[in-house]
Amino acid sequence: MKFLLKRRTLAALAATALLAGTTAGAPAAAAPGSDLSTLASSSTFPLADPDTLLAKDGSYVTYGTTIGAGTGARCGATGRLYVPVLVHGSGSSVGMADCASHDALPSGPGAWAEPGGAVWAPGVARFGSRFFMFYTASRKGSGQKCIGRAISDSARGPFQNQGEWACPDAGRWALDANPFVAGGNLYVTYRDDAIASGAETGISTVRTDGEGRAIWDTRRDMLKSTDITWDTAKTSGGTHVVENPSMWKAADGDWYLMYSGNNWDSARYSTGIARCGASPLPGSRCTPIREGVSRPFFGYTGNAGLDPIRGLPGNHQGPGGMDVFDAADGTERVVWHWWNGSTRFPMTGVLTRPSTGFLVS
Repeated sequence: MKFLLKRRTLAALAATALLAGTTAGAPAAAAPGSDLSTLASSSTFPLADPDTLLAKDGSYVTYGTTIGAGTGARCGATGRLYVPVLVHGSGSSVGMADCASHDALPSGPGAWAEPGGAVWAPGVARFGSRFFMFYTASRKGSGQKCIGRAISDSARGPFQNQGEWACPDAGRWALDANPFVAGGNLYVTYRDDAIASGAETGISTVRTDGEGRAIWDTRRDMLKSTDITWDTAKTSGGTHVVENPSMWKAADGDWYLMYSGNNWDSARYSTGIARCGASPLPGSRCTPIREGVSRPFFGYTGNAGLDPIRGLPGNHQGPGGMDVFDAADGTERVVWHWWNGSTRFPMTGVLTRPSTGFLVS
């Protein structure tokens, strides 16, 4: 009951602010006396493609893309970090750290990948007593972007490589894997260019076995770049990008897909939301909500943006890589990165659902 009241209070607070005349597209401000520990928190640490989860010790752990030896403040970590770890908060105070404590994958990508190559967009989920990481790296000898798998007994690692997980035929890419647990099973949603052709891209979900290995006959198409138009808005040629997916089950009982689109190194990089129905493995592709075919749901509301349905705290440029996770109090949270013209930085916020649709505060 405490959890339900908490969620309803946040949703009501957000809806009240919207009705009171919040600036179009911008997130609602906190009401006087509200718990600011539950609202958005930013970081000065340069981290792209963040993924956050609750550790066994009650702290929150955020992972991200490889950074160099001279990048970002350190609070224990040294040198190049294949998967930098930021440890922060507890309970309802999620927050975000300004320094990296260590490397969750100190051995780097597995033997299948380019030796010493970077790791991109790691996604981690707790399944049973263990933590499963799925990460992107360049395949040895080809440069093809593929997904590897690693396992640890601790959210903080170190994770031990378990080999290549997904690498499509004909050089198509698989990347940005996001694992989640539903009904006692582990699933992985990822950008899967094998379901599209040419410059088009797609997103798939597949169920795994108890070791995180894909059961490929369960794979489902979730979304294709041809399902929307804003992925190429204001661009000139290049890949039609839908990527960085995250799946979650909302209070209405349906599953939803968050995903990023457009150019990652621009103000236009934004976040879409699609409804997938009652199953994490739907029988047909997910449907973009609201005007989601032509407009992103969350994005930068300035002139360089794509006229998103809703803004985000701080109204920074290029908000993407958004991932949904549960806080210790049962509320839904999100982590994402934004772009300042050269570097990306992580933020966390509270995800609620007033009558006008999803909102991040």
